[in-house]
Amino acid sequence: MSRSELLISIVIGLGLISHLTLADSVSNLSVTPTPLSRSAVEGIERLYNQVLQRTIEDAYQRLIRLNDSNIIDRQYFEDLDTIFSNEDYYSTAYYIFAWINSDIMMQAQPDKLLAEVLPVEKAAIRNFYTKLKIHLEKYLRLSRQNNKTELLQNVTRWQSETQDTIVMSYIEFPRNLQKQIPELQLMDYTKLAKALLEGVAAGIWKG
Repeated sequence: MSRSELLISIVIGLGLISHLTLADSVSNLSVTPTPLSRSAVEGIERLYNQVLQRTIEDAYQRLIRLNDSNIIDRQYFEDLDTIFSNEDYYSTAYYIFAWINSDIMMQAQPDKLLAEVLPVEKAAIRNFYTKLKIHLEKYLRLSRQNNKTELLQNVTRWQSETQDTIVMSYIEFPRNLQKQIPELQLMDYTKLAKALLEGVAAGIWKG
């Protein structure tokens, strides 16, 4: 099994994507967005994407210095710069992020790259949750949803989390947010993973 196939298996195991085809997935009902929910989604996506960007940039610089052929190929990072569609770019960035953190997802010992990236990555995720709480509290107040205390409690807890579980909370965040607040549906960060599952993606991503 290739590393890509293994990662897809993990992503499926976490429930981030299913064995449904893309056509079947599209048929799933979604909530009609409002100006308020659209504004909230844009703000949350911006914060979420900052973590992806920060982690990938940091990992790429460290990867060059480590020069270890057993770690993720530099071409994954270089290919990212050739993608212009916003959703395609960040779904690819999400996939690279998951790849970097695959040892955490498999509950294995972190490789050299991940060991170096983790402190910066965790700090970025904690900062994400700190800023996210402000956005969520404002949205829930304006949308008159006062019953989401568990969500806010979890976000507050993640603001100070130091364990590796904070990485998993971040990876699973888009799905968990939509489960708890259906109208806050972020962009499809699993788009590339779904394409790989269907055999649509080509090039280095299939390796």
